[in-house]
Amino acid sequence: MLVKPSLIVEDITTIDLSALKAAGVKGFIFDLDNTIMAPRLGALEARIESWLAILQAEGFKCIVLSNNKKAEYCQLAEKVLNIPVLSHAAKPRRAKFRQALQMIGLQADEVAMVGDRPLTDIWVGQRMGSYTILVDPLIKHSEKVYIKVLRRMERMFVQGG
Repeated sequence: MLVKPSLIVEDITTIDLSALKAAGVKGFIFDLDNTIMAPRLGALEARIESWLAILQAEGFKCIVLSNNKKAEYCQLAEKVLNIPVLSHAAKPRRAKFRQALQMIGLQADEVAMVGDRPLTDIWVGQRMGSYTILVDPLIKHSEKVYIKVLRRMERMFVQGG
């Protein structure tokens, strides 16, 4: 089975909002670590902060769906982002995705699921019928070796081998 995202971009700031709006996208469900924030830092890059402000000014609804289980970290991220963060998502399971949709008041086909992991973020978005956007991870150089290997394997599913 291939996991083909609707779109592949370098990072979230390169997403064409007008094209998504024209395609009927009204909201975003973001992965947290390495998609919208660098892992474990609890800080937001200025360029991403600016892009999120534009996103919200354009009227898009946003929520973060993370597999991260550290409640304190996710609460800090929620304050930094000023966007609700649902942790313990267990992606690609769909239960928390459904909860996220309910919280922002949209249907699955009205949101774009954005993440850096094909077999969690993109797969859950596809299973729900959402537009899916795969981004390169924000921090690649300092990842553990096993994560780098997993990423290469996941990209093989995206590229078809």
